[in-house]
Amino acid sequence: MKKIYQRFLRLYPTDYATFFATEMLSAFEQLAEKRRARGKAALLRFALREFASVAVGAGTEWISKLTTDRAIRGRCLPDIRMMRPVGVPREVWFRAPSSRK
Repeated sequence: MKKIYQRFLRLYPTDYATFFATEMLSAFEQLAEKRRARGKAALLRFALREFASVAVGAGTEWISKLTTDRAIRGRCLPDIRMMRPVGVPREVWFRAPSSRK
């Protein structure tokens, strides 16, 4: 069930998933364990509800991302894939890609 939930989390925009997917997965696992103790029916209801809420949440995030200007919505998350790593000087990071090895 964890792998299915991880796949559902890929529906979110990349910047959102980068920041929140680990925490969301951890919370899902903890709650799934509690529901598993109540029986299979409780676990199934929980999983279906969670999968549906992730689908709705991801859709909402995409709509927000695509229809609202980043400056207006005020919660634009930086793309950490583009950020210079700590300890890497600007001169090294902004060198031409062919010299980066």
